[in-house]
Amino acid sequence: IVDVDDESLTRMGQWPWPRTLVAQLIEKLRDSGAEAIGFDVVFAEEDRTSPKAMAATWGLSGDLRERLLRNPDHDEVMRKAMAKGGVVLGFAAERKDTKTRLPAQPYRVVNSGGEPALPYLHKFGGAVTSIELLDSAAAGVGALTFVPDPDGVVRRVPLLINVRDQVMPSLTAESLRVGLKQKNFVVRTAAQKGTGIQDIRIGGTIVPASKEGEMWVHYTRPAKERYIPAWQVFEGKAAKEKLEGHVVLIGTSAQGLMDLRFNPMGSIMPGVEAHAQALEQILTDTYLERPTWAS
Repeated sequence: IVDVDDESLTRMGQWPWPRTLVAQLIEKLRDSGAEAIGFDVVFAEEDRTSPKAMAATWGLSGDLRERLLRNPDHDEVMRKAMAKGGVVLGFAAERKDTKTRLPAQPYRVVNSGGEPALPYLHKFGGAVTSIELLDSAAAGVGALTFVPDPDGVVRRVPLLINVRDQVMPSLTAESLRVGLKQKNFVVRTAAQKGTGIQDIRIGGTIVPASKEGEMWVHYTRPAKERYIPAWQVFEGKAAKEKLEGHVVLIGTSAQGLMDLRFNPMGSIMPGVEAHAQALEQILTDTYLERPTWAS
């Protein structure tokens, strides 16, 4: 996890950072050998610090406006950094049908087994996506949304969800697919009718799933070595062995940004950590399983 923590905000400036800075972060992680770079972030609006936006905010005209507008658009700078590959953007699924644009779908879902998988997945009516310029340049796009239990605890991480009757992956599943350089998700439903989804395959990796296409997370105790402060990446102080060949997720533990969740260990964690721990389990082939015949 590359962590936009409080110290990174102190050193690099308030959030949201200019997209030019985010583009630098992408390039530095790519240069360090990251296999996939997943953002636990939605870039839902154009960068307000872009030259065009600042010219409008300041009410500039004439020569000064023209000179400012000769500078690169910040969103375009980030798009170019993303276009080199390996970047996964997030979107927030919404229960209500907002009639808004759905995220890009640079993947294919193949159904295998006795029944269609779609009716079993958690259903959502719409999505809050990144702006289309960035969304269309991403190698993957995944949902950041969890479905906590009634007590507010996140015990499971979705692998696939149903958004307006389309199967879409989570950030966990998409980051893995992009990292493994695969195109397809193969969803297998159980032979016995009514028992739902059995597992989801990405390349040679088979992930046991709940009936609803979720993964039970076997949480560890907090581990500081899971995190790299974002400022260390910018300053070249992040150990390359922590990045090279890894799936890297960018999220935040900063108190003011409030992306915090309850886990079954009795503690509060950044939301990105649930995705990270799920990925660790998949990559180490360590699962909590409830077989379809258990009921």
